[in-house]
Amino acid sequence: MTSRRRRDVWDLVVIGGGIAGLTAAWHGMRRGLATALFEPGPGYGGQVATVNALDDWPATGPVSGVELAATLANALDGEVVEAMHESVAAVRVEGEHLRVESATHSVRSRRVIAASGAALKSLGVTGEGALRGKGVSQCAHCDGGFFRNQDVVVVGGGDAALQEALVLAGVCRSVTIVARSRLKARAAYTERAASKTNVVFVWESEVTAVLGEAGVTGVRLRNVKTGAQTDYPCSGVFPFIGVAAETSYLPLQVKRNAAGLVVTDGEMRSSLPGLYAIGALRAGYGGDLVSAAGEAALAVANVTRELSL
Repeated sequence: MTSRRRRDVWDLVVIGGGIAGLTAAWHGMRRGLATALFEPGPGYGGQVATVNALDDWPATGPVSGVELAATLANALDGEVVEAMHESVAAVRVEGEHLRVESATHSVRSRRVIAASGAALKSLGVTGEGALRGKGVSQCAHCDGGFFRNQDVVVVGGGDAALQEALVLAGVCRSVTIVARSRLKARAAYTERAASKTNVVFVWESEVTAVLGEAGVTGVRLRNVKTGAQTDYPCSGVFPFIGVAAETSYLPLQVKRNAAGLVVTDGEMRSSLPGLYAIGALRAGYGGDLVSAAGEAALAVANVTRELSL
């Protein structure tokens, strides 16, 4: 997909180049809508790009997040869909249109689909920021090789934490999963992790500090029931404790729930006329790639219907 030309008014602007956003742009192209796609990174896929093997996407064989995103991006025709590799700073109402603004672009569109997803939360503890890139990582697929035959800690009990732990178990000497309570991950992930001889669990605990100076040497754990603290040696820390929706660029009048997720109706329309929300930033999102693709298709179908009236 290449960048070809500018328009005074677009039919559709899609914000976010993850699976939801790419699918929305593809459907916009297929329906003949003049479509622009904003994606801040040089590549596509969002959080999915860090997954080595997807198991919630129908395919004839194993596929990674990077491969799936590349396939979708390559399917976009640069004559119809224009890519702008910048973060969106604001969306605001301008007459009957919505204006989307980034550092160097300011475009008007008849409809906007917000698909910017969510960012991984940090632990917010002492040492985490200073040691990011020095033992603290949130991408096992990217950085796991640096910890070959070493001991690492994965923090969290959801699907993402277990997926990353399974990747790390293939290269690390030991993987310790620290969870505050029972695992929330799908049974398939839990069972696979439990079957690994080099994966251990520390229950009812949380990380209160990441230890080390030039690199990670351990974590400080606190038992959430007793309050007792212990230092646990490791060379790497991989926090996967949830995500926070990327919605800071949206107007305040866009309705959000208590978690900051955009509230929509069943047709993916937000409370701001002309603005749709799909994927991980939307309240009620199903949480898997098929749901993201389905929401994208539904949103674009409704955009097309509205613009044809």
